[in-house]
Amino acid sequence: MTVTSSMTSVPALPNEAVDEIMARLGENQRISSDEIVSILKHHNVNGDAEALQDSYRKRLGQRFMAAIRDEAGRREIFAAGRNYVIVDCCNNAQELKAIRKRLQSSVNGLDNSVQKVGGRLKFLDRFAPIVGEEAED
Repeated sequence: MTVTSSMTSVPALPNEAVDEIMARLGENQRISSDEIVSILKHHNVNGDAEALQDSYRKRLGQRFMAAIRDEAGRREIFAAGRNYVIVDCCNNAQELKAIRKRLQSSVNGLDNSVQKVGGRLKFLDRFAPIVGEEAED
């Protein structure tokens, strides 16, 4: 298993914290969010209070924008750089192409994840049907 991060999605964590998280995953093949919080606290991972508030406010704003839908349930508004645009009113082809590219990238990532989980389910169905049934409980 490799740990990848992009500069926009995952802040750098101390190597010791990453090692501890990965060790727990190796031991139990799972880790709770509470365990992760405990490990990060132990390694003194903290954020700037004002930056955390801004991040929280941006997340709330983004969720609000994402909740605005048309009659068919499709999103009306998307992020284009630092701005949100109403797709039906946008005449900027570059912004629309960037939105489409980002959406397609998300779809591709989700498709890959679905295949990964589906492959594991096929394995359980074929080689360990009793284990697979127990996992559903």
